[in-house]
Amino acid sequence: MVEFGAVSIEWGTVLIPFFIFFMPLALVIACCLFILKRTATKQKAIDELEKRVAALEQQIKRPKS
Repeated sequence: MVEFGAVSIEWGTVLIPFFIFFMPLALVIACCLFILKRTATKQKAIDELEKRVAALEQQIKRPKS
């Protein structure tokens, strides 16, 4: 219980709105972090594929002896 002189507030009446307010906010933040991590993973895979393609192109351009 929180005391404010003549007024007191139960913890339940404080915590429930607190969680109701912050849960959607936490969900949005978690989704943003997930999207950023997924994008970084995809970009890393794309970079690796580009390196492989560049290596294959170099093999093709090399004159056969």
